[in-house]
Amino acid sequence: MKHELLQYLRCPACVTPLTLSVAEEEHGEVKTGILTCEKGGHLYKISRFVPRFVDADKYADSFSRQRLYVRRHFEHYRVDKSGDAQFFPTTGFSPEGIKQGLLLEIGSGYGRFVDVVERAGGRIVGVDLSTHSIDLAHDFVGLRKNVFLIQADLFALPFERKTFQHVFSIGVLHHTPSTADAFAAVVPYVRPGGQVSIWVYHPAQKRSTDVWRHLTARMPHRVLYGFCIANQVLFSWIRALPGVGWRFSRIIPGGDPRPGRPFWLRVLGDFDNYSPTYAHVHKPDEVISWFERAGLKDVKALSRQTAVTGRGV
Repeated sequence: MKHELLQYLRCPACVTPLTLSVAEEEHGEVKTGILTCEKGGHLYKISRFVPRFVDADKYADSFSRQRLYVRRHFEHYRVDKSGDAQFFPTTGFSPEGIKQGLLLEIGSGYGRFVDVVERAGGRIVGVDLSTHSIDLAHDFVGLRKNVFLIQADLFALPFERKTFQHVFSIGVLHHTPSTADAFAAVVPYVRPGGQVSIWVYHPAQKRSTDVWRHLTARMPHRVLYGFCIANQVLFSWIRALPGVGWRFSRIIPGGDPRPGRPFWLRVLGDFDNYSPTYAHVHKPDEVISWFERAGLKDVKALSRQTAVTGRGV
């Protein structure tokens, strides 16, 4: 943990400042230590350079397991820059705007968009519930100067309200028990005039997967992993056929072998689709209504389907 992060942290139970006790330090960062609430005496550990505000992965268990598989093939993820083309159309942020203030990503995963923001000149806090996700993110981007990583539940964030100039979540809130409640939980952390942006699943994207997920979400993770490997071994050639592949994927969903999507990225992408306990879908009008109920202004749908942005008041 970078010492600079301490000024932004608050006890999620008491919303009061935390004091830091360092046990071990490397690279100028806290590797192990304790954060103590000044009011209630709550204790939060720092381990492997990351402050931990949760004791379990809860509803993110499948993603935590997926990150263990991701680690085996992470050389593909290190060089994958597909997020560069997605980030600005999905958030509506501007390249100059992200250089102002501090950004917060809810559900940072292995650090894909943290990497994008940091390389574009932004300062960003990445939060994830999954232990293996946040550890992988630290290995990937955690030692960079303008990156701060935290393991926490979005329903109990360890910050003071109105801390961040930009708050965003891409493909994460729909994996919680209630997407609308998850969105409402993160809105208070944006500053007045700051920007909040989310992207969630549209019903058309998940019709076939949702049929299969009634079975696959109940499979042991190792069995499902094997299923995803077999899915790509047996059917990639069909998905590569022009005019045929997309029709086949409506029957048996799976990543198509396009350029920049090697075998193991497709396997792990399929695991990501088939495994979640929660994978809600929403139409744009519904998402816009959440922004309006939260009192955000300048609310608008973006070019990517079901991506919406608004500004804090």
